[in-house]
Amino acid sequence: MESRILLSLGRRIPVLLTPRISSVSSSIYTPGSARSSHLGRSQLQTSPSGFTFPRTSAYYSTRVPSPPKDHSVMATTVELVSVPSADTPGTCIYLHNEKISYVFGRVAEGTQRAFGSRKIHMGGTNHVFLSGPVCWEQLGGLIGYLLTVGNSLDAVKEQVALQNKKREDKGQKPIDGNTRDGVDVHGADNLAYLLATSRAVLFRQPIVIKLREHLEDPRAAEPNNIEPDWSDAAIRVWKVPMRRARSTAEAQTTVPLPSGEVAKVIVERLMFNGSLENLASFRPKTLSELTADDNAIYIKDGVLAIYRGPYSEGGNPIPSPSDIAWVFSDKPIESAPGTAAHGTKDEKPDAFFNSPALPPATYSDISLSYIIKCHDRRGKFNAARAKELKVLPKLFSKLTAGESVTSEEGQTVTPDMVLGEKQPGKGLAVADIPSADFLDSFFERPEWKNDELMEHVVVMYWILGDGIAQDPRIKQFTLDYPDIKHVFCAKETCPNMITHPGAAEGLARLRRIDPDRFPILNYDNTVSYPAPEASSAINLGRAGLKMHIMPRVASVDGNVVPFTDLVAPFNDVPDEAIALAQKAKAETSDPAFLERIAKEEHDIPSRDAEIIPLGTGSSVPSKYRNVSSTLIRVPGIGNYLLDCGEGTLGQIVRLFGQEETANILRDLRCIVISHLHADHHLGATSLIKRWYEQTLKDGSTANLAICCIHRYKQLLQEAAQVEDIGFHRLRFPSSGNSSTQNVDEVTAQDLGAENFGLARIKRVKVPHCWRSYATEIELMSGLRIAYSGDCRPSSDFAQQCKGVHLLIHECTFGDDMGSHAKAKKHSTMGEALKVASDMRARRVLLTHFSQRYTKSDSLRQTQATDGNVLLAFDFMRIKLGDFQIAAKYVPAVELLMEKLGEA
Repeated sequence: MESRILLSLGRRIPVLLTPRISSVSSSIYTPGSARSSHLGRSQLQTSPSGFTFPRTSAYYSTRVPSPPKDHSVMATTVELVSVPSADTPGTCIYLHNEKISYVFGRVAEGTQRAFGSRKIHMGGTNHVFLSGPVCWEQLGGLIGYLLTVGNSLDAVKEQVALQNKKREDKGQKPIDGNTRDGVDVHGADNLAYLLATSRAVLFRQPIVIKLREHLEDPRAAEPNNIEPDWSDAAIRVWKVPMRRARSTAEAQTTVPLPSGEVAKVIVERLMFNGSLENLASFRPKTLSELTADDNAIYIKDGVLAIYRGPYSEGGNPIPSPSDIAWVFSDKPIESAPGTAAHGTKDEKPDAFFNSPALPPATYSDISLSYIIKCHDRRGKFNAARAKELKVLPKLFSKLTAGESVTSEEGQTVTPDMVLGEKQPGKGLAVADIPSADFLDSFFERPEWKNDELMEHVVVMYWILGDGIAQDPRIKQFTLDYPDIKHVFCAKETCPNMITHPGAAEGLARLRRIDPDRFPILNYDNTVSYPAPEASSAINLGRAGLKMHIMPRVASVDGNVVPFTDLVAPFNDVPDEAIALAQKAKAETSDPAFLERIAKEEHDIPSRDAEIIPLGTGSSVPSKYRNVSSTLIRVPGIGNYLLDCGEGTLGQIVRLFGQEETANILRDLRCIVISHLHADHHLGATSLIKRWYEQTLKDGSTANLAICCIHRYKQLLQEAAQVEDIGFHRLRFPSSGNSSTQNVDEVTAQDLGAENFGLARIKRVKVPHCWRSYATEIELMSGLRIAYSGDCRPSSDFAQQCKGVHLLIHECTFGDDMGSHAKAKKHSTMGEALKVASDMRARRVLLTHFSQRYTKSDSLRQTQATDGNVLLAFDFMRIKLGDFQIAAKYVPAVELLMEKLGEA
C-alpha cells in the first residue's frame, strides 16, 4: 500500500493509510529532532537560535459573576487574544473590568474568529482603541467584529423584551436589562474615512458606533501635562501619537488631512445608527428650504460635503436651490410615511450617500500608542475606627464614597480618618511601532520619560513591525524599566502556531481517511528571536497570556493557549471509517476504474485544475469553517478567487506557507465578488494589497481583474485614498462607469491583449440581495466554471450556464430547513442539486453551509449522484479530474462525521 507522510509534533512520520501513529513524547517538542516540511514548514521542535514555548493548559472563558457598581473596586485583567500568525495577523489585547470590556491594539482580519476559538465573549465590548496607523491591516476585522457585537446586543435586547413580556403577563415589574446600544471606536486620523468607504455595503446596522479620532497631539504644547486624554468609571487613557519620518521632499508635498466630518456623520448616523429601520434621523430638504440651524449634507461637484450656506433667510441667492440635501438630527424626526420629512420611496438616504464620492483623503503618518491606568482605589475602610468616632453604620457608605459625615456627638468625620492608604491604579502600555520609520518619533515622546505617568505601569505590549524587535533602543528601554513586564508581539517573537485547533484537528482526522484531498496545515511552533535570559523583563507574546493588574498584580497560570497536538485526532478515527477508506483506496487504485474515468472525462478541459475551498461557512466564521472563498488553480493559465471573505489571505498562508503563497499571488488573475454582503468581500482589500506588494517585489507590471459591481469598485477606489493598495493596477471588466452601467457579459475581445486567461465572463442576476450575481468564467483552455454566490435557486442561472464543467453552488441549509432558506434567500441542498441537474453541470461542489447544517446527513445524499457531486470542506484540495475518486471516500467521511458529531 502506498506510503503517506503525516507531519505533526515536529517529525516526519511515514504511515500507511490506516495504521495509528505510535506514541510520542508528552513534551510538545523533541529537542534536536529533524526539521520537516510539507507545503512549507510544519514543525514543533526547537531551532539552535530559536526559542520554543512550554506546554500550557486549556481554554479560558470570560464568564464572570455580577459585579458591584463601583468600577474602581473591581478586579481588572488583561489578556492577549491574538498575536501575529498566518491567520491572525494582528495583536489584539482584551482588558476586562468585570463590568466594562475594552479592546486595544489591532482588530485585524481573523480577530472575531480568534475570540470564538478562545471562547472569549466579545459581545461585551464597550470600547475599541485601535493602535498603529489607520489602514486595512490594522482594522480589516473591525467591521465583522462590530457586526457580531451588534448581533449580540440585539439578541440581549430581544431576550430582555421577552422576559419583560412574561413578567407583565404575571403582573410583575419589568427588569432593567441594563442593555447598551453599542461601541465607541478610538483611533488615528482616517478612521472615519476608511469605515465610510463601506457605506454601500453596510447601512442601518443594529448597533450604535461612536467614533473618536485622534486629530491633535495632546502634549504638543505642554509635554508635562499628565491629564488623561480620555477616561470613564474604570480606566484612564493617554494617547501617544507618533509620526513617521519623512524626507524633506515628501514633507513639502504633504497635504493637510480632511476633518473626516462627512465620513463621521455617515458612519454614525447612516451605517451604524442602532436600528435596521431607522431612517427617521434623516430627512430630505431642498437647498432653498435649509436654515442655519440645519445640519445637512449635500453633493458639491460630485463629492459629499457639509452644507454651510448660503441660506435663503434674509433673501440670499441660493445656487441650485432645488438640489436635495439630507438633514440629520440627534433626535428622531416625527413624521408620517410619505411626508417630506419621512422621504418617498425614491428618496432614501442610502442611495443618496452611496453614489457620490467621499471628500478626498491623504495618507496619514500617524501611529497611535496608549498608556492605560485603572483609577486609584480607596483604602480599606476601618469600621472599628468609625464606631470609635461614633459614626452611625448607615453613614459608612458616605465615608467610603469620599464624603464627610457628622458623628452622633456632632463632630465632623472625614474619609481620611477611617480609610487606609489608597492603592494607586495599576496599568499597561501599548506601544505600536509598525516600522523603523517610527522609532525616532517613539523615543522622542515625552510620555515615556515622565516618571509620574509611567509609574504603576506593570505590563507593556510591544506591537512591532518586521525586523525591529531587536533594535538596541527597544532593548535599552526594557532595561530602563525592568519592573515592567515587556511583551513582544511580532512575527519573529510569536510562533506561527495553529490558532484554530478545532478546524486543524478535524482536518487531521479527514487526512487519515483521504490523505490526497486533506492536507496538513502549515505551522511552526518555533521563533527566530533569541530566547530571553531568565532575568530579562522581556516576554514573548502568546495568545492567552493573561495578567491580573488590579487589585494586585499576578500572572494567570495555565491560560496560555497550548500547541495543538495533531497526532491524537489523527488516531481518533473509528475503525469502521478506516475500513471504508481502505475499501475506497482499493477501488480507486483499480486500473479499470481509472481508465473508465479518463474515457468519460476526455472532453473536460484542464482536468488538472485544482479547487481549494478556503471558506465554506456562511455569515460569520466558526470553529470549523471560515467565511466564503474558493481558490481555483489552473496550471498554465492562472489562479482565480470566487469571493474573498474576511481572513481569505490568512487561510491561504495557513495552508500553503509564505513561499507558495507568493507563487499563488504571482499567478492570480481575477477575483469574483458575487454580492456585497460582508462575509463575501471583507478579505479582498488585504489580499489585493498583498498581491500588489508581491508584484512590486517581483518587478512585475501585471494587472488584476476584479469582477464586481460598480459600487464595490468605488469602495476600493476610496480605500486607496488612505493607503496604496495598487488600485491603478486593477481592472474592472464588469463594473462599467457608474452604478447603472454594470456589464453582464465580457468576451476576450472586450478584455483585449491582457485577458487574464479568460475567454468570457458571464453574470446572471440571482435572487438574494441587491445586485447579487451568479458568475460563469470561461478560461482560454475552454474550461467553464459557474459560481452561484448566495441565492435562491435560479432557472435563469441554470439555463444561461448550461453544460458547464464545474458548478460551485451554495447550499446554506439542509432540505429540512426549506422555510429558513426561503426567508433568508438561500438554497437548500436539494434545490442546489436541482439547479445542477437543470444546468447539466458535469461536476458539482456544494459550499456555504449554515452553522446549523449537519454534514453527515448531506454527505449521504451526495452518494446517489454517481460521484459527480462533493461537499466542500475548508482547506480541501480536489482536482477536477478526481471528483469520482474522492466520491469513493464519502462513505468513510460520512461515518466519521456521524461518529464524532461534527457539523
